[in-house]
Amino acid sequence: MKAVWKKNYQVHVEARQFQVEVDEPPQYHGEDTGMMPTELFLSSLASCFCLSLVFVANKKRIQFTNMQVDVNAEADTENFRYSKLIVKVMSSVAQSKLEEMIGQAKKYCYVTNTISHSCPIEYEIVQI
Repeated sequence: MKAVWKKNYQVHVEARQFQVEVDEPPQYHGEDTGMMPTELFLSSLASCFCLSLVFVANKKRIQFTNMQVDVNAEADTENFRYSKLIVKVMSSVAQSKLEEMIGQAKKYCYVTNTISHSCPIEYEIVQI
């Protein structure tokens, strides 16, 4: 994963052969040319949990025609962090099966596990 500053608040992110532009909206002094880092963060949780649900459904041979995961967050603006993340799962799968799937999907979701168990971060400096 690599993030390269372009200008102002714009950053170009690369992961494998994929690229994403990141920016802030005008109210945060950006030019709105891409998602904000916080939106990417919430998108990571939503997409990882959605894929974990699909993985569990496939293991259990549960057929489904739709699956959507929305993630919202409550901001703690004084501490520059989220105080609460809300994961909403929507599907035509029966509620009892979906509840069981959610319980199992939690253990397969890297993003959920990393957030909920707080991973240490190390910083290194390299002169270029």
